[in-house]
Amino acid sequence: EVSWDDVQQFIDKLNRQTGQRYRLPTEAEWYAACQAGSRHEYCGSDSIDAVAWYRENSSDDGTHPVGQKQANAWGLYDMLGNVGEWTADCWNPDHRGAPAQGLAREDGDCWLRAVRGGAWDDAPVGLRAAYRVGSPVVVRLYSRGFRVVREE
Repeated sequence: EVSWDDVQQFIDKLNRQTGQRYRLPTEAEWYAACQAGSRHEYCGSDSIDAVAWYRENSSDDGTHPVGQKQANAWGLYDMLGNVGEWTADCWNPDHRGAPAQGLAREDGDCWLRAVRGGAWDDAPVGLRAAYRVGSPVVVRLYSRGFRVVREE
Protein backbone atom coordinates (compact mmCIF):
# COMPACT_ATOMS: atom_id res chain seq x y z
CA GLU A 1 0.00 0.00 0.00
CA VAL A 2 2.55 2.55 -1.10
CA SER A 3 2.13 5.31 -3.63
CA TRP A 4 4.84 6.22 -6.14
CA ASP A 5 5.35 9.42 -4.13
CA ASP A 6 5.77 7.35 -0.91
CA VAL A 7 8.42 5.25 -2.64
CA GLN A 8 10.34 8.36 -3.70
CA GLN A 9 10.44 9.56 -0.08
CA PHE A 10 11.61 6.12 1.07
CA ILE A 11 14.36 6.05 -1.56
CA ASP A 12 15.55 9.56 -0.63
CA LYS A 13 15.80 8.50 3.03
CA LEU A 14 17.52 5.22 2.12
CA ASN A 15 20.08 7.07 0.01
CA ARG A 16 20.83 9.53 2.83
CA GLN A 17 21.13 6.80 5.47
CA THR A 18 23.31 4.44 3.45
CA GLY A 19 25.37 6.82 1.35
CA GLN A 20 24.48 4.59 -1.60
CA ARG A 21 22.37 5.47 -4.64
CA TYR A 22 19.09 3.56 -4.92
CA ARG A 23 16.19 4.16 -7.31
CA LEU A 24 13.23 2.43 -8.91
CA PRO A 25 14.03 0.29 -11.94
CA THR A 26 13.04 1.53 -15.36
CA GLU A 27 10.46 -0.47 -17.26
CA ALA A 28 13.23 -1.87 -19.47
CA GLU A 29 15.30 -2.91 -16.43
CA TRP A 30 12.27 -4.46 -14.75
CA TYR A 31 11.44 -6.46 -17.89
CA ALA A 32 15.02 -7.69 -18.30
CA ALA A 33 15.17 -8.70 -14.62
CA CYS A 34 11.86 -10.53 -14.90
CA GLN A 35 12.88 -12.46 -18.01
CA ALA A 36 16.38 -13.16 -16.60
CA GLY A 37 17.67 -14.18 -20.01
CA SER A 38 15.02 -16.86 -20.43
CA ARG A 39 12.08 -17.34 -22.72
CA HIS A 40 9.67 -18.81 -20.18
CA GLU A 41 6.08 -17.70 -20.38
CA TYR A 42 6.03 -16.53 -16.76
CA CYS A 43 9.47 -15.11 -15.92
CA GLY A 44 11.18 -18.19 -14.61
CA SER A 45 8.74 -20.92 -15.47
CA ASP A 46 6.11 -22.01 -17.96
CA SER A 47 3.86 -22.68 -14.96
CA ILE A 48 2.33 -19.55 -13.44
CA ASP A 49 1.67 -21.41 -10.17
CA ALA A 50 5.39 -22.10 -9.75
CA VAL A 51 6.40 -18.43 -9.72
CA ALA A 52 3.42 -16.22 -8.87
CA TRP A 53 0.63 -15.49 -6.41
CA TYR A 54 -2.46 -14.48 -8.38
CA ARG A 55 -6.25 -14.66 -8.25
CA GLU A 56 -6.54 -18.43 -8.63
CA ASN A 57 -4.00 -19.42 -5.93
CA SER A 58 -4.37 -16.59 -3.40
CA SER A 59 -7.34 -17.87 -1.47
CA ASP A 60 -6.46 -15.84 1.63
CA ASP A 61 -7.07 -12.53 -0.18
CA GLY A 62 -3.77 -10.82 0.46
CA THR A 63 -0.06 -10.60 -0.16
CA HIS A 64 2.32 -13.40 0.72
CA PRO A 65 5.84 -13.37 2.18
CA VAL A 66 8.50 -13.07 -0.51
CA GLY A 67 10.37 -16.22 -1.54
CA GLN A 68 7.62 -18.83 -1.23
CA LYS A 69 7.52 -19.38 -4.98
CA GLN A 70 10.30 -20.39 -7.38
CA ALA A 71 12.93 -17.75 -8.21
CA ASN A 72 13.78 -16.90 -11.80
CA ALA A 73 17.18 -17.70 -13.38
CA TRP A 74 18.79 -14.68 -11.68
CA GLY A 75 17.48 -15.62 -8.23
CA LEU A 76 14.76 -12.96 -8.16
CA TYR A 77 11.52 -13.87 -6.41
CA ASP A 78 8.01 -12.59 -6.98
CA MET A 79 8.69 -10.73 -10.21
CA LEU A 80 5.13 -11.64 -11.16
CA GLY A 81 2.13 -11.61 -8.85
CA ASN A 82 1.96 -10.77 -5.17
CA VAL A 83 2.12 -6.98 -5.77
CA GLY A 84 2.35 -4.86 -8.89
CA GLU A 85 5.67 -3.00 -8.83
CA TRP A 86 6.19 0.69 -9.49
CA THR A 87 8.78 1.64 -12.08
CA ALA A 88 10.50 4.95 -12.75
CA ASP A 89 8.84 5.49 -16.14
CA CYS A 90 6.14 8.02 -16.95
CA TRP A 91 3.12 6.34 -18.52
CA ASN A 92 2.92 5.94 -22.27
CA PRO A 93 0.44 3.64 -23.99
CA ASP A 94 3.23 1.80 -25.82
CA HIS A 95 7.02 1.71 -26.16
CA ARG A 96 7.30 3.79 -29.34
CA GLY A 97 9.80 6.56 -28.73
CA ALA A 98 11.23 4.93 -25.58
CA PRO A 99 14.79 6.03 -24.79
CA ALA A 100 17.70 3.74 -25.63
CA GLN A 101 19.93 1.99 -23.10
CA GLY A 102 17.02 1.23 -20.77
CA LEU A 103 16.64 4.78 -19.46
CA ALA A 104 13.39 5.84 -17.80
CA ARG A 105 10.79 7.64 -19.88
CA GLU A 106 10.42 11.22 -18.76
CA ASP A 107 7.85 12.07 -21.44
CA GLY A 108 4.20 11.14 -21.59
CA ASP A 109 1.82 11.30 -18.65
CA CYS A 110 4.03 11.65 -15.56
CA TRP A 111 0.97 11.90 -13.30
CA LEU A 112 0.75 8.18 -14.09
CA ARG A 113 3.67 5.80 -13.68
CA ALA A 114 4.12 2.35 -15.18
CA VAL A 115 3.41 -0.62 -12.91
CA ARG A 116 4.64 -4.09 -13.85
CA GLY A 117 4.18 -7.67 -12.69
CA GLY A 118 0.55 -7.96 -11.66
CA ALA A 119 -0.75 -8.69 -8.17
CA TRP A 120 -2.26 -11.42 -6.02
CA ASP A 121 -5.78 -10.44 -7.10
CA ASP A 122 -5.11 -10.31 -10.86
CA ALA A 123 -6.08 -12.83 -13.52
CA PRO A 124 -3.26 -14.72 -15.28
CA VAL A 125 -3.33 -12.34 -18.26
CA GLY A 126 -2.05 -9.57 -15.94
CA LEU A 127 0.94 -11.65 -14.89
CA ARG A 128 2.92 -11.77 -18.10
CA ALA A 129 6.24 -9.96 -18.37
CA ALA A 130 4.95 -7.64 -21.08
CA TYR A 131 1.76 -6.66 -19.24
CA ARG A 132 1.76 -3.13 -17.84
CA VAL A 133 -0.64 -0.56 -16.44
CA GLY A 134 -0.44 3.13 -15.61
CA SER A 135 -1.26 4.19 -12.07
CA PRO A 136 -1.59 7.67 -10.50
CA VAL A 137 1.48 8.59 -8.43
CA VAL A 138 -0.59 9.47 -5.34
CA VAL A 139 -2.66 6.27 -5.21
CA ARG A 140 -2.02 3.79 -2.39
CA LEU A 141 -3.45 0.44 -3.43
CA TYR A 142 -3.37 -2.76 -1.42
CA SER A 143 -1.80 -4.42 -4.46
CA ARG A 144 1.11 -1.98 -5.07
CA GLY A 145 4.70 -2.44 -3.98
CA PHE A 146 8.21 -1.87 -5.25
CA ARG A 147 11.78 -3.10 -5.44
CA VAL A 148 14.82 -0.91 -5.73
CA VAL A 149 17.94 -0.92 -7.88
CA ARG A 150 21.31 0.04 -6.40
CA GLU A 151 23.56 1.96 -8.73
CA GLU A 152 27.25 1.21 -8.69
